[in-house]
Amino acid sequence: MTDTTHLEAKVLLLEHDAQQCKALTDFCDSVGLMPLLRTSHDALNCLEQHKDLAGVLLAEDLPCGTRDALHLAESIHRLRPELPIFLRRTVGGDLDALYREFIRYPWLTGDMEQLRAGVERSIFSLRYPTALVEGIVDLTLTSMRSMFPNARVEAEPPYVVHDRIIHGEVSTIIPIESTWCRGYMMLQTEESALRQGLLKGFSYEGVGGELNFRDLNNMLGETTNLIWGAFKNRYIAPQTTVSTQLAQVPIVINHAHKYISFGSPDPQLCVRYALTEAGRRGSQPLVIVQRFIFNLHWAPEQFAESSASSSSEAGDLDLF
Repeated sequence: MTDTTHLEAKVLLLEHDAQQCKALTDFCDSVGLMPLLRTSHDALNCLEQHKDLAGVLLAEDLPCGTRDALHLAESIHRLRPELPIFLRRTVGGDLDALYREFIRYPWLTGDMEQLRAGVERSIFSLRYPTALVEGIVDLTLTSMRSMFPNARVEAEPPYVVHDRIIHGEVSTIIPIESTWCRGYMMLQTEESALRQGLLKGFSYEGVGGELNFRDLNNMLGETTNLIWGAFKNRYIAPQTTVSTQLAQVPIVINHAHKYISFGSPDPQLCVRYALTEAGRRGSQPLVIVQRFIFNLHWAPEQFAESSASSSSEAGDLDLF
């Protein structure tokens, strides 16, 4: 049995009852959720500020001014339909059929096991081998430090997301194909932050000056390629072959809304990397967000057999 890690996930917590708030905060701590406590008035603003959520915990009797909590849930669903909503019921009976369409996880106040089952079934529906998660962070740090040798590169703790909102304006996507997984890796960042980082000398000597958007695209593309080469060498056996006849799923990108969908409701593995000036603290970091989307095939129980196939740690740069 492959050892798996229980990653954390950010959730929007909309609760007004002090006793229930304490109980839910304790529950979140026990299952690995990071709650963002908000009121009904700033709930939608929180969605705008946080693009990497995994769900919403909402009280049915939450004060919402002229509206009620169910209408707030409907508004949240319209903005971010990929986020599961967990409604704490305060009255008996079934929900109206209209609300059942977007409130898939109602639970009765006090029944934490019912809430736990819903969280496990939706937010934590995929488990990731501990060695894989730790290895991904390690090889990514090595690759980024190679591409940005003059920057301090640090990784935040990995977590899972259900959001499909793109971070920044510059994104790269590269396919990952093996006998135990099929999907994609993404890197995302803000164009202005990447430009400023290069002007500060994060990368090789001479990389800076007049940078157009193609130069920035190429830098993030080469970084992606280096990480992919390291991933392939470390976790995919040389003899691994994947049939070209396997099914594919269309990738939908809406640039106006910074939205991307890989055709799967499964959670995505996410890691944020902060690049700062090596000799200076407190400066605005260059944030690069990495996501792994195993939307086409995921068999983590086979990971241990495949991961030992290569002793190479360095990434090979594949030209494309």
